[in-house]
Amino acid sequence: MERRNFLKLLGAAGVAAAGGAVIANLSRFESLRHDGAYRVSMTRGALGTHVDITAFGPAQYETEDAVAAAFADVSEMERMLTRYGNMSPVAELNAEGRLENLPEPMAALLGSCMQFYRATGGAFDITVKPVLDRLAANARLSDREIEGLLAHVGSDKLAFDGSRLAIPEGMGITFDGCAPGFIADRAAGILASRGIRDFLVNAGGEIRTSGSPAKGKAWRVAIQDPQKRGNYPGYIAMHQSAVSTSGNYEVYFSEDRLSHHIIDAHTGRSPKLAASVTVTAPTALEADILSTALFVMAPEEAVAFTSKHPQYACLIIGNDGRITSSPNFVMA
Repeated sequence: MERRNFLKLLGAAGVAAAGGAVIANLSRFESLRHDGAYRVSMTRGALGTHVDITAFGPAQYETEDAVAAAFADVSEMERMLTRYGNMSPVAELNAEGRLENLPEPMAALLGSCMQFYRATGGAFDITVKPVLDRLAANARLSDREIEGLLAHVGSDKLAFDGSRLAIPEGMGITFDGCAPGFIADRAAGILASRGIRDFLVNAGGEIRTSGSPAKGKAWRVAIQDPQKRGNYPGYIAMHQSAVSTSGNYEVYFSEDRLSHHIIDAHTGRSPKLAASVTVTAPTALEADILSTALFVMAPEEAVAFTSKHPQYACLIIGNDGRITSSPNFVMA
């Protein structure tokens, strides 16, 4: 299932576009001179969608090597964090109920998930997997069925000591709501460690940027119209920042889209007030997690949350078309 294929990237002179429009042939480099630097772009299928990286560097081969190294890590993290199949640590945990010696990246991500679970009052919860799995099979679950599933939901039930994780019988975890952002941040770190200052990483819609696509220009991101009619609510200018949007149009289980992949762990149902929530944050992981958490909250509660945490900003488009934003959400 494609996930978060909702932001159209508008870099200067068409520098990049979400959804893999930069390169027709996946896993192939595109390198050319642009504004006094080498522009290297690459797209690969990953995370159930496309991952795009566009980077600018003074030397072609060094820039290509940096992008290739970032994609190598994308592949490694995808294998580690996916809940699908039976080969990943996450799949092993969900099947066996216990995982010893967690890989360091997974332990770090789990720590962040627990932190935001507490900070958002449970609005972000990686243990909604039992509900998601049943809704994917049957979107019309009864209240009684939901109540039974909720007995197996709640991150407070996880036994995590930093290196080992155990879950009660019937529970399961999913990193679907945070792995893309986490992976985007890791790719950004690899690029920066290799001396690349100007880049954009788009991991299925979780976007992390640094520098600019051209002298004096910002990376520009258009916020998707939830109705997919091309009526973009606005644009965001980005330099050293990240953005994520969660929408009820991404993965849904009913034709009216009222049952979808975002689940309120308190009710077992999909929130119905918002059509999309866009969050800007210092990192893609924070933006990814909070776009889900704030979607679960009522719009007024979401704005109040971001007002207490000025490093974050949000824009909420309601199912009624009403737009609400935190005071510090800035359009380009």
